[in-house]
Amino acid sequence: MIVVVGVYLQRSVRQSRAFRSAPALVSAGIQQQSADFSYSDVEQGRTVFTIRASHATQFKDQNRSLLEDVWITIYGKAGDRDDNIHTRECSYQPLSGAIRCTGEVQINIQGKNPASGNPADEALEIMTSDISFDRDTGEASTIQPVEFRFRGGGGHGVGILYRTHDSIMRIEHMVAFGLDPQPGAGGVPVNAVGNSLEIRRGDRVAVLEGPATVRQGDREVTADRISVVLDENYRAQHAIADGHPVIHAVNGKLSVSANRFDAFLSPQGWVERIIADGKIIGMRQAAGESERFSSAHAEVVMLPQGNLAKEMTATGGVTAESQRGSVSSVLKTDSMRLTFASADSPNSLSKQQPVRQRLETAETLAPATVESRNAVETTSLRAQRLVAKLGPEGKLDQLFGHSGVEIRRQATREAAQTGSSAELTVKFGANGDWDTIDESGNVVFQQGEQQASAGRAHLVRATEIAVLEGNPIISDSISRTTTTNVAINQQSGEIHATGAVISTYIPGTQGNNVGLGTGLAHVTADSLTGSTTSGHFVYSGHARLWQGESVLEAEQIEFWRDDKKLQAKGHVQAVFPQESSLFGHPVGPAATRPASSPARAAAGPTLWKVHAPLLTYWSDQAKARMEGGVTASSDQGSLASQTLEVFLNAPGVPSNAISPVSSASKTALTPETDGQLNRVVAQGGVVVREGDRRGVAEQAEYTAADEKFVLSGGKPTLTDASSDTTTGRSLTFFVANDTILVDSQEGSRTLTKHRVEK
Repeated sequence: MIVVVGVYLQRSVRQSRAFRSAPALVSAGIQQQSADFSYSDVEQGRTVFTIRASHATQFKDQNRSLLEDVWITIYGKAGDRDDNIHTRECSYQPLSGAIRCTGEVQINIQGKNPASGNPADEALEIMTSDISFDRDTGEASTIQPVEFRFRGGGGHGVGILYRTHDSIMRIEHMVAFGLDPQPGAGGVPVNAVGNSLEIRRGDRVAVLEGPATVRQGDREVTADRISVVLDENYRAQHAIADGHPVIHAVNGKLSVSANRFDAFLSPQGWVERIIADGKIIGMRQAAGESERFSSAHAEVVMLPQGNLAKEMTATGGVTAESQRGSVSSVLKTDSMRLTFASADSPNSLSKQQPVRQRLETAETLAPATVESRNAVETTSLRAQRLVAKLGPEGKLDQLFGHSGVEIRRQATREAAQTGSSAELTVKFGANGDWDTIDESGNVVFQQGEQQASAGRAHLVRATEIAVLEGNPIISDSISRTTTTNVAINQQSGEIHATGAVISTYIPGTQGNNVGLGTGLAHVTADSLTGSTTSGHFVYSGHARLWQGESVLEAEQIEFWRDDKKLQAKGHVQAVFPQESSLFGHPVGPAATRPASSPARAAAGPTLWKVHAPLLTYWSDQAKARMEGGVTASSDQGSLASQTLEVFLNAPGVPSNAISPVSSASKTALTPETDGQLNRVVAQGGVVVREGDRRGVAEQAEYTAADEKFVLSGGKPTLTDASSDTTTGRSLTFFVANDTILVDSQEGSRTLTKHRVEK
């Protein structure tokens, strides 16, 4: 029984197969058959589309027809199209106008307008199945997978909607397509994915709805929507990414976002120009470093072919930030221009690989500020225009500032350093810190009370030395120095100046250690070395100091600010003004000056001129000491000795001269007497000459208020013009007359000699 059933089933299958393979018979349900079928949709005398079939079969009581070898040609309302839908067979319902083609369907979207007289270019070919076409609405649709091909690329998706009346075709879901490598676009293929793709043939616009992604090489664009404006041959000429668009490298180290991106393409396929608009933010990450860029608007000009950037102009709140190790920098301006170069070697460029680019220059087109920070200091820079050049590794190499340059450096626990100039050049090291700074044009530096200015300046970070040229001037609260060239160590405060050094010290200020006279103190020399920190300065080469009527000349003059001391060495010559006598006229036992004594100048003060190898002066004591063989002279007389001490009137300190006149009769010192000589003490082989008199002793003391000399030590001896000598334990004689006070073992006595004129 089982065998019988098996044989029966086998025969049934064979009969079924034979029936399907046999020629079709005219069914009793067929109402009519025709060799061809045609239907056209005409609006205002123009054919919008035509449905044609090579064979049509109409069925009885089913309100449908079977169309074979079906062509649907769409001309559009303007008659400027020649698109075709072709399939093997379709079911047609004449009453409703619905057409369904369950088999494979091919859709051809043509390019150029056939009315131009040129052959139509096949721009887009679509393969799908189970498509429905509504005769009344002119819409073709399917929910089946779709494959499409166009010149230079192709892709796939799911579902399609083609509206013939408004020339819109839409691939509904899961769209992915690629563009073949084009030499004009760098030889790198382009791939895109999105949720849907809509082609508005009338507007020549293709819209890839998002989330949409377009990738080329190691770069990609993501957005909610990417629109492409096509030319008449369906070639992309303008692409728009909006809805949170982001451009970034596939490795995630570079990204740029904005409200909208516009890209303009050449007919050959390369990008000519890119515009980013609204809240632009660019970020780059690398080993140990990061960068961030932001602006309101940016335009990028591309190089012909290769899709390589040539330059970018950004405007509106431009900010560029970078972090390299412990060094961070921030640039702010309203407008700037960037230029780009290839980051690849010539060898890699020949291997048909994607070309990498680097930033080459950055130029601000508006006033800008740059702030740089590291672990120990903060540096800020401001200028009307800044230009930055980057090296092959993309790191800042040089920075140029133009017009109104201002620099401020703030180091830990130090007073801020500020500077300004017309022009600036900064060179940077591999770690991102600056190495050298060159400034020119009215250069000015300020740190605390210290200030420097020059025509040019060169700063070296490693040594902290600033070299100033072009009439440099350095000053603080107590002094001002001009020279030809000066080097300043900004860390230690050491300075070295050469060429026509002129310093001026202000009297009455804290730290003024001159005090040789009244008014400003001036020092000139060939060179100057010292330290503003220690207050130790050395003026060398033809050194000369003058203050009021006091003058000091030597091969070298050295100052110690904290010790309130100065020292002159080498062929020292000093001039000290002498204070007047207590009553403004010669004093002593005689009221008249003998003819043998030199007459006092009718006008001008008495000046003492001193020569010695070495001079040391203590301003707090108002005392100068000369050593190594000293000579001194004035209209009061002359001295020669091994050492000489000169005592000056210190400000506000009364004279310490010894006078026989009662102290009650002394007049108070005035500022005009400050720094004037009031006493001199000579020691060691002293020789005193006053008029025709010559005195020798181991010590001599001269007091200006009394105009007298006191000889002591050794065997004081005084010889006059007549070779008469006077000796004693001490001898006192007055410049104004021939009176001699003798102090000897026999007691004190007074000698007065009168010469008789012949």
